[in-house]
Amino acid sequence: MTNSVAQWFNLNRSNFIIDPRTDSGIFAPREEINTTELLQGLEVTLITDRAPKRLIWGVYGGGKTHTLFFIGTKLAEMQSVEPIYVECPSVPKNSTFIDLYKDGIMASIGQERTISLFKNLIQKIGLIDRDDLLSKLQKDYGDEELSRAIINLYLSDTDKELTFWRYISGNSLSPSQLKELQITQSISEANATRLANIIITIGKISKSIENKTMVLIIDELDRLTSIGNEYGINTYQEGLRRLVDENQTSVALLLGCSAANIKDIPEIFGGEAGPVLGRIGKTNIIEIRDIPASEVDRFIKYILQKIVDQNVAKQKIESLKNSTKETIELDLYPFTVEAIDTLKGKLSGVMTPREITMRMSDAAGKAFLLKKEIITSDIFGGR
Repeated sequence: MTNSVAQWFNLNRSNFIIDPRTDSGIFAPREEINTTELLQGLEVTLITDRAPKRLIWGVYGGGKTHTLFFIGTKLAEMQSVEPIYVECPSVPKNSTFIDLYKDGIMASIGQERTISLFKNLIQKIGLIDRDDLLSKLQKDYGDEELSRAIINLYLSDTDKELTFWRYISGNSLSPSQLKELQITQSISEANATRLANIIITIGKISKSIENKTMVLIIDELDRLTSIGNEYGINTYQEGLRRLVDENQTSVALLLGCSAANIKDIPEIFGGEAGPVLGRIGKTNIIEIRDIPASEVDRFIKYILQKIVDQNVAKQKIESLKNSTKETIELDLYPFTVEAIDTLKGKLSGVMTPREITMRMSDAAGKAFLLKKEIITSDIFGGR
């Protein structure tokens, strides 16, 4: 008995929705998104010992997040790169850069990886006098407090991993915990530049220990539009300005932000010529638009090719040709040509991958309930 949409239409799933996290390999070709050129540009920057910085922005549902995951997947195939996906947290109006640092970036890098990097760093340096070790760490990374915390993480007789993680991840520490690490201030009280420098330090250590460039893929930055205080906006600008600086070569950044217009992106970017976008540079600000009407058919055919069992479809088409007066073609199965034309007419100019695949999925569900073996134009309210 056929009891699912997938079985009924010979699909490998019950809908046509593309999940960026699990379907990064299903990336429909679009003329305006030259992924080959984009990846080559990133690789050129990386092999010249720089850390690329890009902003990918565009309309909601246009494929921005999918593009970021696709790029991240391709970059992960390079042995010298480690992509880390960061979803920007939802923040209150009085948010400051510490919220992105703590709940976004550090949470995504993770406790186990962070602790391991710092411990491996000390092991690589080897056994030297404590004062010499402090001097070396401070010289290499420019942060005395952090250097003291690293030393106490590794050389202490007691387990300080949890305390160190609370410290490095931006949580407040009690006086006893500060004393435990022999430091005077929690990172949660630090300014945005210092927070950014700690992220850069982790990137430096990653390159030193693993010979890998850490690529932070920070998505959903439009969530920062709600920040309503000038001080908070300034802290974000300060932290991001440090991270996207051209001379910062330890951490790469791919930033993602949904907006209908470049002027609608959050104030934290400071506008097109502001302190953040100005440093990223115009050529590295990439817009993801709607799918042009001329490319919708190609997009739909590509998605169907990935989701439909083509061998079974070939067999079924012959038996379905007499069941409808509409045109049935293999590369559009389980839709008729007329159904797709009606779908395009119903889009009303909103031709984003999300909108198209949602409507295709709804149509498949409706046709399944009606036990129709082919999706015709009437399913979309057509003739």
